[in-house]
Amino acid sequence: MLALAGAVGLREAQISVTPTVVDVSIGSLQSQRSYTLRVHPASVDLDAIARLDHLVQGVLDGRLDVPGALAALEEARARPLRHPWPFAIGGYALAGSALAPVLGGSTRDAAAAALVGLAVGVLVVSTRLVVRTEPIIVPIAAVAAGFGSYALAQLFEVTPDLVALAALVTLLPGMTLTIGMRELATEHLQSGVANTANALVQLLGLVFGVEIGRSIAVTWFGSVGQTAPSPAFSSWHLLAAVAAGLAFTFTLRARYRDAYVMCAATVLALVANELGAALFGNQAAAFVAALAIGVVGTVAGARLRRSPLVFIVPGVLMLVPGSAGYNSVLRLVTDQTINGITAGFDTFVTAISIAYGLMVSSVVLPRRFTRLEARGAPTGR
Repeated sequence: MLALAGAVGLREAQISVTPTVVDVSIGSLQSQRSYTLRVHPASVDLDAIARLDHLVQGVLDGRLDVPGALAALEEARARPLRHPWPFAIGGYALAGSALAPVLGGSTRDAAAAALVGLAVGVLVVSTRLVVRTEPIIVPIAAVAAGFGSYALAQLFEVTPDLVALAALVTLLPGMTLTIGMRELATEHLQSGVANTANALVQLLGLVFGVEIGRSIAVTWFGSVGQTAPSPAFSSWHLLAAVAAGLAFTFTLRARYRDAYVMCAATVLALVANELGAALFGNQAAAFVAALAIGVVGTVAGARLRRSPLVFIVPGVLMLVPGSAGYNSVLRLVTDQTINGITAGFDTFVTAISIAYGLMVSSVVLPRRFTRLEARGAPTGR
């Protein structure tokens, strides 16, 4: 916003952004004019982000004047990308099936996660345009996932908690938690606390829903046993990462032509995480993977003239920091207090590792890749 303000001649603009409020102050202190914009946090829409980034870059390059930029903005608002509903719903099913093996599940777990993910997708897609349902759709989808996973466990030898988690990964607030940690680390305290609290509330909503669904299923059908997952890396995980990238293309509302970029991001995230764990240990794996995602995503965005977030967001989601948070809260509500506290601490360590990895990636790259300015303009100091 500051780069855009400078491009249109507002040299003394001051911007303050939180997840729900944008404050804009223009002019010197004696004649300053202030505006407050109330906004509502929305789900990730990579197509809208890419179009807005392209619009801003067009203004910075001089290809768009202010009237043209406003017209392009209105076009993006009036015509958002909408995938056909069968593809959108199928994306949730594919995501559940792809992420189950990555979390240590078997082929039966992957099949069950696809079915439960399909139910989650039907709920999310069918209520996306319904007014005032966004705050409650995640818990409702979690109820369906909890019930469905335990109902399927009565018929097949699957791990219900893992199945429910794989089906809900697309709804986990891992990206929100990572952003919150990054803002806290860079001393943007108000926005950081708001994003972190938002992520925790979403996690509680998910666990609440899963517990309700599980309670209903156990009451109706009886309890089932759990088997320990085996998340050992194999070549199947690479295929699962590609499938996850395709699924994220639909669940994150990206353009079809960005599918190969998102698949490359998920594969890189998985491989970098495994290599980081092998070379530097499990504690450093998330940092190494986030550093690789940040560097490659920023360079790819600059070379392909696309928003780097098209690469970075699916890569970060593949690291699944939200799953550890889900497990920590789940253990707390099932009276596993010590394990829950330990897992919760690991969640924040993973999130801050990813945040620092992304921040370091912006430091190690030349400024021409990380600074928002007109293409070909001198960077200066």
